[in-house]
Amino acid sequence: MSAGPAGPVPPERIVLTGFMGAGKSTVGRILAARLGWPFLDTDSILIAEHGCSIAQIFSLHGEPHFRRIEAEAVSRVLDPAYEHSHAVIGLGGGAIETEAVRRLLFPASPSVPAIVTIFLAAPIDELLIRCRPAASGRAEAPIRPLLAAPEPPEERLARRLPYYRRAHLTVETAGLTPDQVADHILAWLPSPVVP
Repeated sequence: MSAGPAGPVPPERIVLTGFMGAGKSTVGRILAARLGWPFLDTDSILIAEHGCSIAQIFSLHGEPHFRRIEAEAVSRVLDPAYEHSHAVIGLGGGAIETEAVRRLLFPASPSVPAIVTIFLAAPIDELLIRCRPAASGRAEAPIRPLLAAPEPPEERLARRLPYYRRAHLTVETAGLTPDQVADHILAWLPSPVVP
C-alpha cells in the first residue's frame, strides 16, 4: 500500500481503478456504505443508458466507440454537480487508457484534491481467477469482452500499469478481503472524510 495521507482537504470523489477482477465494484460498494456516500459504477451507468451489456456495446460498435462513451460517462460522474456532491466511483478497467480520462483524474495543476484515485492491484493470475463466474459467486457475472480479445491480458495489463501507478494510493489486494481493502483506504483518507 502506498504511504501518505490524501491531504488535509477531504475529497469529493474517490475513484477506484484497476484491472478487471481487481474488486472495484465490491470494494466500492463497501467503501461507499461506510462513508454514507453513493457508489457510482461507470459500466452500470453505460449499461443503463444504452440498454445493452458492455459486451454487446463492444460487439456492436467496437472498443474505440466504447472508450469514447466511457470517457463521457467518467466526465459526468466526476463532476460534483452530477447527482451527488460526494461519491465513490468504480471505473472500468480500461478507462485509464483514455487520455481524456487521465486528464480528469490527474489534472496538471489541481487546486484542491477534489478527486483521489486509488489503484487496486493484484497479480494477473489472481485477477483472472476472480473474473470467472464461479469465483465471483454469481452465475450471472458479467461477460468480460476483453477476456476473448486477441491481445493477451498480461500485455493489456502491462500497457495500463504505468497509468494505474499514477494513482494517489495503491492497495495490494492479494490475500485481503474486500472489507480489509476498504479498511486500508479509510485509514489513508483524511480524518474529516471518515465517519
